[in-house]
Amino acid sequence: MAFPISILLFVCVATCITLFGYRRYVRAGRVYESLAVEPAQLLSATTPPDPRFFTVIRFAERLGRKLPPSAANASRFQRALMACGFRSQNAVAVFFGIKLLLAAGLLILALLFQLRPSLPPNARLMAILGAVLAGYCLPDLLLKRRTKRRQNRLRKALPDALDLMVVCAEAGLALDRSFRTVTQQLAIVHPELSEEFSLVRAEITAGIRRQEALENLATRTQEAEIRKFVAVLTQADRFGTSMGDALRIHADYLRVRRRQEAEERASKVGVKLIFPIFFFIMPCMLLVTAGPAVIQIATHLGPALRGGH
Repeated sequence: MAFPISILLFVCVATCITLFGYRRYVRAGRVYESLAVEPAQLLSATTPPDPRFFTVIRFAERLGRKLPPSAANASRFQRALMACGFRSQNAVAVFFGIKLLLAAGLLILALLFQLRPSLPPNARLMAILGAVLAGYCLPDLLLKRRTKRRQNRLRKALPDALDLMVVCAEAGLALDRSFRTVTQQLAIVHPELSEEFSLVRAEITAGIRRQEALENLATRTQEAEIRKFVAVLTQADRFGTSMGDALRIHADYLRVRRRQEAEERASKVGVKLIFPIFFFIMPCMLLVTAGPAVIQIATHLGPALRGGH
């Protein structure tokens, strides 16, 4: 029994080390290598996706269009998908179709497990309901998680973009040209923010007013810091103040805010470590320090006490 457990622990530890090394070093090395490659070469070097993926997407889209959600749910899904980066016209239908497919798949798996006659009827019913509910709600949880990750990347990339926009504003470039420069320079390091800025520039080029395009940026991302950035640009454009000074002040504010958040997380570490120390580290320390003494006491004092009785 000890040999399979040791093998399982070795495999788990090796997997964790491999994943950590890949995320920490391999992916970072690829990013540094891609900095010397032109964006056109990166686009040409990408491999085409699997055709079976498009087959599943088409089937999910058809299912979502045949069983569409209500207008309120469709609007909510559309805003969430836009914040996550999915802006195609069929995104809502595909997402709702995936929810239905996953719920049906987990329902079929639950029904297959119900073939065991040992389960009571109440447990069978709860398993079926739980499978359907999990399949229907799991895409929402994954969407929220991916949206938060994308918003974090946008928030971390915003100070660098503001510094570059300050340089562009002080060089005499207009705001539209500044967006274009930021999009070109940060396309590899911060692709999400570059994509959003390119959409703003495309909307302005298409004839939409600048203020409306900036408001669309805040609506698409649903990020508080980008809303503040849009408010700064709107006020500077409305009152005719210096765009470079406004962006520099906002960039300094973002960096101070980031440092304060880091200090806040660091101050919470001591409280969060109480339970791991109490339940995991302290028993090991007691076992290592007091374990030999307890064994010696039980070995020598036990026979003496039994002989005394």
